[in-house]
Amino acid sequence: MTVHQVFFIANGFQALDLFGPLDAFMETNSFVPNAYKASLLGLQKGTVKTVYGQQIEADLCLDDEFELDDLVICGGNGMRTLSLSVKQLEQLRNVASKAKRVFSICTGAFILAKLFPDQPLTMTSHWRHCSDLARRNPEIDIQSEPLFVNSGHVWSSAGVLSGVDLALAIIRQDHGNAIAAKVAKELVVYVQRAGSQNQYSDMLQLQSGESLKLSPLLDWLAKNVDRPIRVSDMASFINLSERQITRIFKQHLNCTPSSFFKKLKLNYARDLLGNENISVEQVAYRIGFNSYDSFRRAFYRQFSVSPSTFTKGIHS
Repeated sequence: MTVHQVFFIANGFQALDLFGPLDAFMETNSFVPNAYKASLLGLQKGTVKTVYGQQIEADLCLDDEFELDDLVICGGNGMRTLSLSVKQLEQLRNVASKAKRVFSICTGAFILAKLFPDQPLTMTSHWRHCSDLARRNPEIDIQSEPLFVNSGHVWSSAGVLSGVDLALAIIRQDHGNAIAAKVAKELVVYVQRAGSQNQYSDMLQLQSGESLKLSPLLDWLAKNVDRPIRVSDMASFINLSERQITRIFKQHLNCTPSSFFKKLKLNYARDLLGNENISVEQVAYRIGFNSYDSFRRAFYRQFSVSPSTFTKGIHS
């Protein structure tokens, strides 16, 4: 059965908030024919401008009668500040009430928050705007850290590219891990970024203030993930004491240097598993694990999936 998705956009929407998830859903059709179809919904039919001025055409408007399965509310500066009339809000609520699922991408959460006034929700949005979203909607539990949040039939995602993570989660729910993995592979993105994963990447958290001292070290570690590097080696490389380097890591990442390096190794292992010419066991030993079992446990703790299951999903 084909899932009809309607993407709501208005002037000032973020193009990637639309086309990122849209491409993920449409790519699914390459593996499951007619899995999804999409329409664009505007306040009126016709031209809608992105935040940077490019123009696309909306197929539908709020005055139209149409059926849908999923309502996807895109984000962008224009969407975050969009002022809906009483009639427009009522019309959009009516559209949402007919949908089986409702998603917001990034700051589309500011519109989604208005659609279910009597329903307790947990939501997220771009980390920069979560405080404002919470201030405007005190009745909603706003979480600033997750990549996406599922609250009943309502889903919300964080900034921009996390909309693709949300789309892959929906594809996984609709068609299973193998199809989601194939779609992710075609898009050259990771399929296993869980919704609970933090919006702030490790590298981003280390790009400010005192933490910039670690930049050369991070580059060195990234190039040497297959080596058995100890904290003392890191300290020598960066000309800091082990105590100093441990303090900086704990301050900015809330982890030790050794746990950070292990996480880096496992991210590298995930990349290696995308290569069909190397076995899971070879990957384990290549990044310095003494046994497959210890590698499997560490991989599962980080990605909530075993390396063998991850590999099957990628290559099936």
